[in-house]
Amino acid sequence: MSKQKVLSGLGSEIPPPRWPTADTWESAVKRLILGIVAVVLLSQCAAAAPPSRIVASVQVTGNNKLGLNAVMSYIKTRPGTVYDEQIVKADRDRLMASGRFVGVIATREYTDKGVIVTFKVAERPIIEKLQILGNKQFPTDELLQVIPLGQGDPINSAGIETAKQAIVNKYHEDGFHFAQATVDKDALQKKHEVIFNIVEGPQTIITKVKFEGNHYFSNFSLGMKTSTKARLWPLIDGSLNTEKIQRDVTLLRNIYVQDGFLDAEVGRRLNFSPDKTKATVTFVINEGPRYRINDIIFKGNTVFSGEELRRRLTFRQGVFFTTDGLRLDKKKVDAAYGEVGYIEAEVDINKRFLAPNAPPPPWAKDVDGGKPALINLVFKITEHDQFRIGQIKIQGNSITQSRVIRREFRFYPEQLCDTVAIEYSKNRLKEIRLFDEVNITPVGTEQKAVKDILVQVKEGRTAEFMMGVGVSSNSGLLGTVSFTQRNFDITAWPGSWKSMLKPQTFKGAGQRFSLSAEPGTELMRFNVSWSTPYIFDLPYSLGIKGFLFNRGYDHYDETRVGTQASIGHRFKNRWYGELSTRLENINIDVNDSAAVEVWEDRGTHTLLGFRGSLTRDRTDSRWMPTTGDRFQLSYEQVVGTDVFGKAGADYRIYRTVYVDALDRKHILAGRVTFGQITGDAPVFEKFYAGGIGSMRGFSFRGISPRGKARNGGSDNDPIGGDTLFLAGMEYSFPLVTDKLRGVVFLDTGTVESDFGFTSYRASAGFGLRWTIPFFGPVPMALDFGFPLMKEAEDDTQIFSFSLGWTF
Repeated sequence: MSKQKVLSGLGSEIPPPRWPTADTWESAVKRLILGIVAVVLLSQCAAAAPPSRIVASVQVTGNNKLGLNAVMSYIKTRPGTVYDEQIVKADRDRLMASGRFVGVIATREYTDKGVIVTFKVAERPIIEKLQILGNKQFPTDELLQVIPLGQGDPINSAGIETAKQAIVNKYHEDGFHFAQATVDKDALQKKHEVIFNIVEGPQTIITKVKFEGNHYFSNFSLGMKTSTKARLWPLIDGSLNTEKIQRDVTLLRNIYVQDGFLDAEVGRRLNFSPDKTKATVTFVINEGPRYRINDIIFKGNTVFSGEELRRRLTFRQGVFFTTDGLRLDKKKVDAAYGEVGYIEAEVDINKRFLAPNAPPPPWAKDVDGGKPALINLVFKITEHDQFRIGQIKIQGNSITQSRVIRREFRFYPEQLCDTVAIEYSKNRLKEIRLFDEVNITPVGTEQKAVKDILVQVKEGRTAEFMMGVGVSSNSGLLGTVSFTQRNFDITAWPGSWKSMLKPQTFKGAGQRFSLSAEPGTELMRFNVSWSTPYIFDLPYSLGIKGFLFNRGYDHYDETRVGTQASIGHRFKNRWYGELSTRLENINIDVNDSAAVEVWEDRGTHTLLGFRGSLTRDRTDSRWMPTTGDRFQLSYEQVVGTDVFGKAGADYRIYRTVYVDALDRKHILAGRVTFGQITGDAPVFEKFYAGGIGSMRGFSFRGISPRGKARNGGSDNDPIGGDTLFLAGMEYSFPLVTDKLRGVVFLDTGTVESDFGFTSYRASAGFGLRWTIPFFGPVPMALDFGFPLMKEAEDDTQIFSFSLGWTF
């Protein structure tokens, strides 16, 4: 009843129930079917025409100062694209990140034409004026260059703070340690003007740098390594720079850690004069103990036993720990695995400190007063898989023949992948100076245990044409016209005159062709030469040379015309043997003041020489060796107008004694040279010493037995000796980069008429080595040598110079 009342309340009566007849059933069914069809059609129509999600337009509101295009540059949503909520959100975030707005709201509106996307922005106020006041040391324009702000930029408190700090840092770098900068807050808030007020304060100069607490390193040693220096006008500015001082604090700690002082602490103290214009910088050092190696432990190693790996290391029980030694020993373990195909092996080294109060192990009871500081080194090794070499692929050699590259390889298909051989081969390819870049990379293949080797090279400039004037303390003033092609191919003849200009003409085989003319005031030289390091890709070299040479000495002129041919063989163990022959015509033109020995050798001489040499080269570079040694034995028998023999031996050794934080090497080199002549050699074939490349501090050929003038004059000409001995040492170190290096040296030796030592010379000095890229890998040498031991008749020369390594 209640339901009926509610319904009746709607204004209609409830009729009595009535049962349907047959006709009403039929009409009802028809109406039902029509209704269902209508509903289905309406639903399909609704599904086919949903509200459009295509962006109809993108609108921006609230941008009163920033142009529409500038705002749209941050927005990726564009008309015609499908609306994407994530892209719109990213657009909003991008607008906020620009720093130009304090707020951004993105809205969407669905219309018949599509979605209208609106970005409502609230702009930050912009800098109406930017001004710097109180600056005297630096002009305003220079300060404006260091701050990341400009007139018209949005006002951003973080940006203003960064600009203020940049100004302060600029002053601090120039020694204004007490400089301050403030921002006029009233002008910023009311006028949107950014005004920096600067109080420069005094410029502070470092007058003294001190070290406290250092015992292991001397003050001089630490002072040479740090960049903080006291003023030494005009060479050293000496302005106080706290950032530089802090870098030196870190540097000093690293220096101590490198030598095993793992607990070292370094701080700094500044003491100022009353007027703040002078400062003393004190580096306060607590060295702590120097740690020794107690034990070396290997974990994860199955290919090698711990003892096998331990024998490869430089570290031993009881030796002092050094970071250089640690780095070297890691390389040695890496190399051990790399040599046998485990090229992906990982080696991590952990240091484990022994408790300071623990009783020392038996071996250390009498070390460091019975209280040694000890660490264990734990080599954690993950060996991974062993690999063999599949294919060797070469890329980038558009001119150089592939065989020229392949013959430098020391790795081959189907062998174990050897990283040491790969690195050695890479260095060999660099040494032949045909390529600007060389990269050798193992790459994966479909076979799990196989790596292909990808060799990528970039062709370098191998042709050099030079015209110029040079000067040398040994040879005087020289004019130079030369052409050299280091990638010559004597068989690559052009098919026509037109093809002469093609890059591949006479190029690609790795041969060397050189043509040079050097007229000068004391020396004239003309050369043409051709050589190949491999004959038919076999380890045999071949060289041919023709030359004309004229040299003027004090009392005679020497002219040589000749030719030379050589053939050599490379042995697998770095030995190289060579046989050569020379045929020369020599003319000696003398004057009356020449020594009797020179006078006796006047006129024309025809010489035919046969020379054999055996060389072992284990250096890492032929241009600038840093490690290894080079040994050579030679003998030449000469026949013709004069008959004599000339034997020689030369040994040079190079060691890297220190590598700095920038991976620059300090190199110690030593050499010993001996020569002996048998038979009656003319003066122009005898031994002389002196000058750069021989004994610095003495002039070219300034060390020699002397002969009396034929006309009875007072001149004594150098006439050469039958015995030569030279020995010396040189220490080379970087000054700025490896392109500019300093050297200190000690040269000793003598030249004697006969076998034996009746006199001995020595000199010491310093110099520079400057590598100029235009001239290739050979540096310019400038040396100052000072004789320590000499004979009365020796000719001395303090300054000597040349182009090329001399040691």
